[in-house]
Amino acid sequence: MEKKQLLEIGHRLRTRRQELGLTREKMSELADIGSGYYGQLEVGTSQMSVDTLIKLSRSMHLPIEYILFGDDYEKGDPSALIDLLKNCTPRELSLAEEVLKLFLMKNN
Repeated sequence: MEKKQLLEIGHRLRTRRQELGLTREKMSELADIGSGYYGQLEVGTSQMSVDTLIKLSRSMHLPIEYILFGDDYEKGDPSALIDLLKNCTPRELSLAEEVLKLFLMKNN
């Protein structure tokens, strides 16, 4: 794989991790890979196995095709959740965020 491709993959991984509000350490823990190795993937200095690709796809809730090629993917419509959250207090919002993160981690 060319260096440019590795950098593009790393950028997509970093962007998604940041969207999820996770540190590199937390992301690597969720994907069950080493944090140093995950960092190398993000900066494009290492390639990944198929097993690692599958782990990242599941833990980040991203299609494999998007990770590898950057192909567009359709995100779910969050409007129903947003409507529910509009009436929450700041504390309830914080709790809801933690519960959602735990739910998404459990369903990997």
